[in-house]
Amino acid sequence: MKTIALIASCDTKMQEVTYMKEILQEQKARALVIDMSIGPRDVRGADISREEVLSDSGYDWNAICFRPKGELMGLMTKAMCSEILSLYNAGEIDAVLAAGGVQNTTVATRAMQTLPIGFPKVMVTTIASGRKHFEDVVGDKDIIVFPSIVDFTGLNEVIRTVLKSACTCAAALARQGVRELEKRKKPVIGITMMGITDKGCSAAVRELKARGFEAYGFHATGAGGAMMEKMAEDGLLDGILDMTPHELVAEYFGGGFSYGKYKRLQYLKHVKVPTVIAPGGLGFIDYDVEEFPYSLKERRYNKHNERLAHIKLTKEEAYHVAKLFAGRLNEAEGDVQLVLPTDGMRRDGKHGESLCDSEVDAVLTEGIASEIKKEIQVKVVEGNLDTEGWGRQIAAFMANKLEKEEC
Repeated sequence: MKTIALIASCDTKMQEVTYMKEILQEQKARALVIDMSIGPRDVRGADISREEVLSDSGYDWNAICFRPKGELMGLMTKAMCSEILSLYNAGEIDAVLAAGGVQNTTVATRAMQTLPIGFPKVMVTTIASGRKHFEDVVGDKDIIVFPSIVDFTGLNEVIRTVLKSACTCAAALARQGVRELEKRKKPVIGITMMGITDKGCSAAVRELKARGFEAYGFHATGAGGAMMEKMAEDGLLDGILDMTPHELVAEYFGGGFSYGKYKRLQYLKHVKVPTVIAPGGLGFIDYDVEEFPYSLKERRYNKHNERLAHIKLTKEEAYHVAKLFAGRLNEAEGDVQLVLPTDGMRRDGKHGESLCDSEVDAVLTEGIASEIKKEIQVKVVEGNLDTEGWGRQIAAFMANKLEKEEC
């Protein structure tokens, strides 16, 4: 029988916990209830009490229970992360499941994020709705999120239905027996891509596979680049083909569709993974037209959909993005190669096309080339980055770099 760690606030969610235990039992799984409550009332019904969770991290509940809620939340989050990771390392759990609002979601998903990709993690939450950012919930891990639809006020038909789906999902995943993402025997290369670089990146993937490599694509719209870099830090990638570091532009603007809290390319300071990088997507910012902080009257832009626009940078913006990009490259301790195109960094960016501005592109490429340190090898490849020929060429650079390492 598989064991599902069920993280819950037992002081307010025991009706839901009891129901989830019943569903898991029907699925031939055992619930290990771990209490994360921080309210004043005495709590019963957990297999691992809040006192035990905190004690395992060196905290005495009776000594801290009078502290402010925010402080207690921080201590419980830290303790729960340690508790769940300890249970995982000891092989005592086969999945993690939780349900609740902001407080439950914060504590439970932080704990889930300590676990490797592949290990089952399921969260039922009230905050998976509206214009919420998922980075706080899933981080860089594969957490399955179920919107609760209604708030947790005891059992009703909606809550029963959603919780049953989540419990069934967690139990089924636990039966699969996956504990972590396994490293493939083939050398694995991470590649960043998005729709506007898809043709070139897909050609690069095909070229790498033809040469005997495995390729993982990462969608560079706020989370993909961060996930790729975390996998490199965890030793799951043998090389990085960073064709689309577009998130750097959103970082400069401090917003936009591809904005995330994570600052790209910082892994280069401490992870010595062979890297080939290109400026895919550096020449534009993707923004909701109603939220873009500047006027669109004097700018080139394409509507990606009804609300989202791809907006060409100005020369001044390009100058600052080039400095940001080059500055991150200059911090690299490992083997990094920069490849620059001559006719645009994205689809619709070739000479004469709608998002071509040769002066802006020149500010970017020349600014990057002039700012980077001499240890970084620079290659110039004719043509537009989002073409099959360009993609095959940069993939060959990546493959040759790894093949030399093996020799």
